[in-house]
Amino acid sequence: MVLINMLSAKWLMEDVYFEVQEASLAQYERFLNQLADDIDEHIQNTDVRPVDEALQSFVGLSDSPVLSLPINQFEDDPFLLEQLSSLLPDQTFVDAQTASIYLMQANEQILMIGPVIHNSLLSWFADWFLWLMACFINGVGITVLLITMYRAHLSLRAQLAAVLPVDIEKAQSTEAQLSELYGYLATNEQQSMEQLNLQRDLLHGVAHEFRSPMARIQFALDMLEDADLNAQAELKNTIQSALVGLDELVKELLYYAKLKDGSTAMQWQSISCKELLQDAIAQVSGFYPGITYRAVCDDVSIVADYNLLRRALINIIRNAGRFAQQKCIVTIQVDEQHTLFYIEDDGIGIPPGKRERIFEPFTRLDPSRSRDSGGCGLGLAIAHSIAQLHEGNIKVIDGLADLGGACFCLKIKSREN
Repeated sequence: MVLINMLSAKWLMEDVYFEVQEASLAQYERFLNQLADDIDEHIQNTDVRPVDEALQSFVGLSDSPVLSLPINQFEDDPFLLEQLSSLLPDQTFVDAQTASIYLMQANEQILMIGPVIHNSLLSWFADWFLWLMACFINGVGITVLLITMYRAHLSLRAQLAAVLPVDIEKAQSTEAQLSELYGYLATNEQQSMEQLNLQRDLLHGVAHEFRSPMARIQFALDMLEDADLNAQAELKNTIQSALVGLDELVKELLYYAKLKDGSTAMQWQSISCKELLQDAIAQVSGFYPGITYRAVCDDVSIVADYNLLRRALINIIRNAGRFAQQKCIVTIQVDEQHTLFYIEDDGIGIPPGKRERIFEPFTRLDPSRSRDSGGCGLGLAIAHSIAQLHEGNIKVIDGLADLGGACFCLKIKSREN
């Protein structure tokens, strides 16, 4: 900006400013000459003497001083003195440099009229030319800078709106936009910390879960060489069972990690609640044939991801079957805002102090209350993640059917088709 000002000032001084000044002086000189001619004409047409009294009636000099001075007062200016000495009585001389008109009187007195003020657009423009040009150049530069900054601001807002899950486009002020951005960053930081803590806990849980099957495999391998044929077959079955358990654990871990990293693509569709429950119960009933499963629901439809919701119900119903004594009841309630799935069993129930912890990965209650060890410790954690993907949650509540066992409530958000 400073360099632009310097170059512009140099160009204006050389090519424009002096021409404007010369034009203004030329106009000023023409005005003075015209005024001198008018004064001569006025004096000639006026009988009043002396001349200074005659000029009092001249309208054009109402704002200009008139002084009567002896000619020797101008000895300091030889050029002016020479010009004045050559004047005849009542003859005028115009000096554009001093903006004055000199009139010779009969007694060798000089009547000095001026400085004469001439207000015109050109003279005003000449006086303020440099300031006006400086304001114009800097104004143009600042305007270009502001436009560039504003376009960059709009581009940045568009980029932020494209990548941030916040409604930054509707923010009316910069402070509101920064507030939205700060809130997003704070939320993102909190989610990152939660993700890191989850991964740390999950890693510890994985290490713990791998110990048991790996120990069984190591024990079977150590005993395999010295065992007889029957014992070798049993040990091989133990190894095979441990490998199957490890394979199931790895699959569950990968499925759970996919749900938690946000890469799961939701397949929304209209689902029949009755068919969904029948499918989930059919998948679980074979594991616990001694348990009676009953579904209580109307033939209504909801919008959800069929495969994910089916997986969540299977995990919860299988957990209920594992701890139930004789029966398990599944009830569905649908309203305008939420769809609620209640899964209740007649088992021993869950103590209030452990109702939150059971949805953490690899959290198991006392195995003595269950008819099998069952599962990988990720079933309820997966169900909880699926509920969150449906903008809902899962929790343990007091039972609806008074069966005396645990009652899980899976809540998801109701959606339009």
